[in-house]
Amino acid sequence: MAVNYRIEVLTKEDCVRVHEASLKILQETGVVFHGEEALSIFKEHGAKVEGKTVYLTRQLVEDSLKKCPGKFKLRARNDQRSVIVGEGLLIHPPGGEIYVTDMDNGRRSGTINDFVKLQKLFQACDDIDIAGFEPISPQDVKQRLRGVYMTYESIRNSDKPLLAPMELDDTQQKRESLEMMEISFGKKGFLKDNYVTWHAVCPNSPLVYSDYACDGIIEYARWNQPVLVVTAPMSGITAPVSILGTVVLENTEMLAGLVLAQLVNPGVPFIPSASSTFGNMRLATWECACPETALLLVACLQMIKFYHLPARGQVGITSSKLVDYQAGFEEMQSMLFTALAGVQLTSQSVGTLENLLTTSYEKFLIDTEVISRIRRLLKGIDTSDKALSVELIREVGHDAGYLWHPDTVEQCRAAWQPTLSDWNSYDQWQQNGAEEIVVTANKKCKEILNNAPDSLIDDQLDKDLKDYIKTVENNN
Repeated sequence: MAVNYRIEVLTKEDCVRVHEASLKILQETGVVFHGEEALSIFKEHGAKVEGKTVYLTRQLVEDSLKKCPGKFKLRARNDQRSVIVGEGLLIHPPGGEIYVTDMDNGRRSGTINDFVKLQKLFQACDDIDIAGFEPISPQDVKQRLRGVYMTYESIRNSDKPLLAPMELDDTQQKRESLEMMEISFGKKGFLKDNYVTWHAVCPNSPLVYSDYACDGIIEYARWNQPVLVVTAPMSGITAPVSILGTVVLENTEMLAGLVLAQLVNPGVPFIPSASSTFGNMRLATWECACPETALLLVACLQMIKFYHLPARGQVGITSSKLVDYQAGFEEMQSMLFTALAGVQLTSQSVGTLENLLTTSYEKFLIDTEVISRIRRLLKGIDTSDKALSVELIREVGHDAGYLWHPDTVEQCRAAWQPTLSDWNSYDQWQQNGAEEIVVTANKKCKEILNNAPDSLIDDQLDKDLKDYIKTVENNN
């Protein structure tokens, strides 16, 4: 049976208290929305609006919650790669990192070539369920055009579900990415009837939605695409210093974004993200990898599950600057703890270093093995009568062994095996070159990239997408 994971840091009563506290803040303090269209939408639906501050009633919040699906299908061009968001554990790429690093070239600004290579790696690794997004922002492409070029390269190099880039600075850029996605599916209006992507929207804590965030929610909801709100207050910096207070603030900001999405398009999927971090008062920084952040994320995930929404978390993050022992234990601490708490969708879980500043090629592959290990743990053990092995134990008795028994031979290859870790003896490890795991990962990266196809789309689709990009370029 699967592991009966029940890691919780809040009781059911605590969840109700957080909910009630959020409603009180929404009703009495309100949330600032800088988008004029968002303010108009709230007014049209009877919300109290004073200046740019919106006050939301209990009824409006709870009615909006009832409209949100708990799971939905995210379509891929290859439908066999489509996934159900809100079931199991899904992994998607990191997003927002500034630098890229590998053993050969060190830490540097990322390029469009790095973006392409990372998409090829996402496509090749079975433990990555969704591709696209923005694991590195290509600095050799004009900022205005990064969105269309990243969307193009995502489509060209993966047939998994694809997330829109983070760096879509206005409504027009968001629309361009959506239109390119629709072109890739070959049917006008396809996105109105199918969920194929989402775009990360981040409020500004405490309790503010910028023009950019408002436009993101409205545009994607109108296209009937899932709305992802990444609420990321930092305790003691942009949120109360207490873990519980930060949970209340994150939850309040999340509910405000949810209401706007449902007012625009009732029933559109809404994905909250547990993305808060704990402020390090000693260094006056925010810290992704400390135990307090892990506890904070689990509390926020509990609130998401309290509302029966898809539970996304920004987990598996390290403060280490190197692919070293620190990176390993901080990654595992966050990933395993939140997986046992029931996280269903994760970001930043593969390849990130330096508190989200850098993406590492080698760490990406090592992290996929970490994820594979965790997925195996979550499956638990076979508890069938056959697995109980009473008759087998009686048959073998006292003097014989199990090594050559047919039951062992039949099942000996079913156990989990590592992709990069070395389980050989010390002597065999030395004979094989005595490689550190980072070196093994570097070689594996190169092998995958050398064998990756140049493109996964046909010539006509490639032409259609390039023609679209030319139109965007000519208009700017």
